[in-house]
Amino acid sequence: MAGHSKWANTKHRKNAQDIKKSKIFTKIIREITLSSKKYGSNINKNFKLRTILEKAHTFNVSKKLIKQALIRGEGGNKKNVFHTMKYAGYSSNGIVIIIHCNTDNSNRTVSKIRNIFSLNKGKLTKYNNIKYLFNFFYIIKVKINAHNKNIIYNLINENKIIFSKKKHTDYIKITIKIKKFKKIKNIFLSHSIIFSNISTLITPKVIRNIDIINREKIINMINSLKKLKETIYITHNMSL
Repeated sequence: MAGHSKWANTKHRKNAQDIKKSKIFTKIIREITLSSKKYGSNINKNFKLRTILEKAHTFNVSKKLIKQALIRGEGGNKKNVFHTMKYAGYSSNGIVIIIHCNTDNSNRTVSKIRNIFSLNKGKLTKYNNIKYLFNFFYIIKVKINAHNKNIIYNLINENKIIFSKKKHTDYIKITIKIKKFKKIKNIFLSHSIIFSNISTLITPKVIRNIDIINREKIINMINSLKKLKETIYITHNMSL
């Protein structure tokens, strides 16, 4: 019986790991499809796609799945076309939560999200109604070397860009407001400096403090939203 129990536990853990792995794969495939659809499948021009493909290789996503996702993005397969959707809502305590999703069925996705808000006594609102409460940035990696180091730092100073650099790395991270991204990108390109990675950062202008009990409830709600296979990004204005 002990052996059977051990096998059952092992099988259960494997099933749980497989489910988690499957969800990660699904999210990555959606990101590949959407990025190639919006910006093309040439990784020399679409640096966001290059970043996603690096993530796919990290998680050992098969070449076949990646190829199928790229074909869908290029329009070779009209089924399961994904779109980025942005949703927002209030928790029962008035905390604002933003959810970015990749979905091929917005009605199904918004139904799932609305259900989670309803179960937690919250409500959805229009995304545009809460945008003024947040700042929107891109975090970008720029490769740095002995030849371009001075140029990059001069551009950062001239354009008052926030940056960070970890020791023993060959890149620098710069943070740019989304509305200034195109202008800054063109300035860097004019000096033959290419952005090689991009991710979104949304920060609240004002952080709200919530008591411990209600904070735990909201954290559980956020975790439920994160578990949705369509979810790619979540942020909020609650103090943690």
